[in-house]
Amino acid sequence: MSFRVEKLRYLSGITLLLACLLPLVAKEKQERPAEDDSKIEMMRHLLNAWSIRTKEKRTEPLRFVQKPVMQYQDPRYKVTKGAIWRLGEKGRPRAYVAVEMDHPQDTAGRATFEFVSMSEGPFRIEGQNVSWQPWEVEAKFQPFPDGPQPAYTLEDRLDQMEQMAIRFSAEEMLGRELIHLNLHPIPFDRYQTTEDNNSDAAVFFFERGFNPEVFLIFETDGKTWNYGCARLSAAANLVKLDGKEVWSCPKISVRPKEDQIRYQWTNGYTANRHVFHLPRELRSSQFRFDQNKLVPAKRIPSETKPQQVPVKPEVVKPVPKKATDSPKSDNQ
Repeated sequence: MSFRVEKLRYLSGITLLLACLLPLVAKEKQERPAEDDSKIEMMRHLLNAWSIRTKEKRTEPLRFVQKPVMQYQDPRYKVTKGAIWRLGEKGRPRAYVAVEMDHPQDTAGRATFEFVSMSEGPFRIEGQNVSWQPWEVEAKFQPFPDGPQPAYTLEDRLDQMEQMAIRFSAEEMLGRELIHLNLHPIPFDRYQTTEDNNSDAAVFFFERGFNPEVFLIFETDGKTWNYGCARLSAAANLVKLDGKEVWSCPKISVRPKEDQIRYQWTNGYTANRHVFHLPRELRSSQFRFDQNKLVPAKRIPSETKPQQVPVKPEVVKPVPKKATDSPKSDNQ
């Protein structure tokens, strides 16, 4: 009996100690400047510097949502900060743009941009080393076979989409290595496709390590379900439903072989790299990158480098209109 009493006293003491310490830790975390915030602010600045044009008559301008829909890191591949940004504020986004930063150094660094078109409608993004005008929609949709009747609440519909998602699997071919991608069970974006109360959509993704490689999207108009896939990788990808192949995409390269496609600014998916310097208005101590946390630059294999661009990535050079740098090396 005495042993149980002492054990209860010990546990009570630990609980009381944690109750006292947790508020202090939370306060310290709030007061400590977040290094990640400076990188997100830099990404936001780079995206907002682009001009976005569309021929459609819109009541609101087409622009990026000012908060990323997802953030991630991938230390294995020297990605110190990654984030996915949404183009378009309502309904299915016009596009997603992933931004990854590596080897930040003081007030300069390198950013990799990946562009994925998600819905119909002509638009063009112009900026330094960027001139994207997709002629195709990367996300391909089709009816979901034997889908459930869409539920009446957000929570129940999310449960339905999660149950549908676990029936899918994905693979990626990197060089000669076949990699099985992991399904991330939590969607990073949610939107409505129509005005119907039961209209809903969620965007899941398959990841390699911590890096998103393939989008898996579910949409309903309140009556039936559709699903779609889109790439966020230069590698060849394949998606299966209940073990049967339902979607695939070939490798993208600056020197494509017979079964590959070429990087072009008119593709539904494309990418480039950009060496940036902090603008004058962001050069406060709050936004200067920590020199003590340098990350080595990624080595780009020679076969993935465009002929028109010099080998030195630190020097900003104009990128041709029809080809871009490879977003990720074949070793990633």
